[in-house]
Amino acid sequence: MIKNKKNDLKKSLEKVFSKDDKAKFFFVKGLKDYNETIVVKTKNEIDSKKLKSIKGVLQKELQAPYLELLQWLDTVGGLIPKKNIYKFPFFDTEEIKVYNSWRVCPVGEYWVRRHLRQKKTLEDVDGHCRKNSSGKDIIHGEEIDLIANSEKFKTVTVKTSNKILEKKASSVLYDDLISGWTAYWNDQFKIEPFLPPNYVKALIASESMFDPEAENPNKPPIGMARGLMQITVDSQKRLSGERKELKNHFVVISDEEIKDPNKNISAGIRWLFRKREIAKSRLKREPTWEEVLMEYKGRLKSNTKDSQDIRNRIHKFLKELNGDIK
Repeated sequence: MIKNKKNDLKKSLEKVFSKDDKAKFFFVKGLKDYNETIVVKTKNEIDSKKLKSIKGVLQKELQAPYLELLQWLDTVGGLIPKKNIYKFPFFDTEEIKVYNSWRVCPVGEYWVRRHLRQKKTLEDVDGHCRKNSSGKDIIHGEEIDLIANSEKFKTVTVKTSNKILEKKASSVLYDDLISGWTAYWNDQFKIEPFLPPNYVKALIASESMFDPEAENPNKPPIGMARGLMQITVDSQKRLSGERKELKNHFVVISDEEIKDPNKNISAGIRWLFRKREIAKSRLKREPTWEEVLMEYKGRLKSNTKDSQDIRNRIHKFLKELNGDIK
């Protein structure tokens, strides 16, 4: 009986269906005519050709030549009485775990480091993935550290220039982090043209001149700007989803973590991609990455002397790093 091959059946279905299909699969109770029948329930009807193709794949993989895969709308309540459908689906595409090749945990989960937990006794709990209630992509400080230590992160192809800016030896200390996190966020958003890592380095030079302890006060609700990319208290809350601005790809870092170069750069580049969305809306066209840097600094449409000085300074850094900017 096909029901006995439930785990194999799930694996086969995961090859054909995706999380976006929002499909639920039910066994039909073991009547003589329906003991190898599966009913799939979806919001939208599945194309009959695709359904036939899927049935063929399942029959071959499960060695079940009499397996039937039928649509709920076509059969339940007519050909098959509703009372013969098992109440709970044996498989729901919502259960499919989507993995990001950079990440430790599947999308919808986040990494929790090894820690002590007090129940009846004090327990030593190993690091593990924990589900988040939103099901969205959320990255916490612990996983940011794990990603930065991964082989993929350390071997990205597009590297930051190792040129020293304004005779600051510290300007080359974070090149690998800039390269890695730029590649990571480019891969998440897949925007063309991609963000060049040298633009991030130029931004950091203009924000903090590579001082991870840098702080600059702002009036509430913006709050103190901190670290290499000068992330404000307000931006930190928006990145975490607390301000209800971002739709996905949240970064949750604590006040203690905000000055850590690895976490600050990861969060800062994520925020830069949000600033690109804002710049695009304000300009009514695709912005250049240099314009996005100015939006990050709150100076996109400003033509004051201060803004022009900032624009010239960023352009100078980019020219030194790239050599091909006019």
